[in-house]
Amino acid sequence: MDGPVHTSGWLRFEGSRLAEERGACYVELGRPDLAEATLTDALYQDISPRRRGSVLTDLATIGVQRRDTHQLVTYGNAALDAARQTGSAGYVDRKLAVLRPQLEPFRADSHVRHLEQEIARLKAVPA
Repeated sequence: MDGPVHTSGWLRFEGSRLAEERGACYVELGRPDLAEATLTDALYQDISPRRRGSVLTDLATIGVQRRDTHQLVTYGNAALDAARQTGSAGYVDRKLAVLRPQLEPFRADSHVRHLEQEIARLKAVPA
């Protein structure tokens, strides 16, 4: 779809969301090889902080799947920043909460422990 698209009513989906949705599906299927390029492309689109946080969380999850703590921490911290930027406890916070238990095998890494603590702190702040 080229150009701006206006959706009305309850439907919030339009073509610009395809890359992030496709990437999220690949993450769920455990296919980081297919997910990463698609999600990275989504980051270059003009997307809201909420959507950016979702994509960044998916990229952090790829780090978990690959056992790449550098990718996990880099994208996890960027997702935290996006969650804080939205100013609401919502969608990105829930995605980060799902990521948090997956950090357990990496807790020996101080950066991963810090990320886990920051996710916990984010959830503890009242909305």
